[in-house]
Amino acid sequence: MSGYILCQIKRAKIPYFIVNISTNIYSIEELCYYMYHNIYLLDETIINEQLCVWLRDELHLRRLYQKLYPLLDERSNMGEFILPIFREINYLTHDQFREMNERLKRFEEQPEIVRRKLKGDYLVEHEKYINAIRVYQSALEDAENTVMGEQFCGNIYNNMGCAYASLFQMEEAQECFRKSYESLHSRASMKSYLFAVHMNSGREAYEKLAGELEADAELRREMDAQMADAMKVELPGDLDSALGSWTREYHRNTGL
Repeated sequence: MSGYILCQIKRAKIPYFIVNISTNIYSIEELCYYMYHNIYLLDETIINEQLCVWLRDELHLRRLYQKLYPLLDERSNMGEFILPIFREINYLTHDQFREMNERLKRFEEQPEIVRRKLKGDYLVEHEKYINAIRVYQSALEDAENTVMGEQFCGNIYNNMGCAYASLFQMEEAQECFRKSYESLHSRASMKSYLFAVHMNSGREAYEKLAGELEADAELRREMDAQMADAMKVELPGDLDSALGSWTREYHRNTGL
């Protein structure tokens, strides 16, 4: 989390660990900030008994605990559960909460498997690639029992390929992009597949696949230009500092 949050209630000695973003939170203000800015990640990994107990035992918010705990058994919608948390410290204005509630309602109206994909997409957008891959894999395992169709799965494979590529796991990325192309047969999915093959297996394998897929001359020119740009990497002057920064970013993105 970035920026400063003024705490109205004493901070916890033992933090609440949010699995989705591998982050500890120490106050109700931080909890509200997380919920407001990460609607797609609000699920049973945070809305659970452990959160209620943490609010009671670490933040000493017993009355809030008494409001929230029964809602777990009632399986109330997300808005009904998180509203008392925001009200505890008047974190949001009326208009802000109404806007957030509308976003939550639209999200909850989606089929569960679509919500899972959106969660994975959100994690990729925020560079939490390992967690995103896990979410995508879970969605794909259940996709066979839905009527979402090949295009839905193809989009998941594409986004999972992007997550693997961001971790420089090009063999896994190549396999995801292959499955994405086989489902979508789009120009964009072909380019992603070809790019992954070039990065993972080299120019010869790329040329062979481009021929098999009957990639046209215009697409090849676009690919050549993009790959040439990708190879233009300039090392920073202070390499030690950059390596330290890259290492911290790796741990932040993977949670490892």
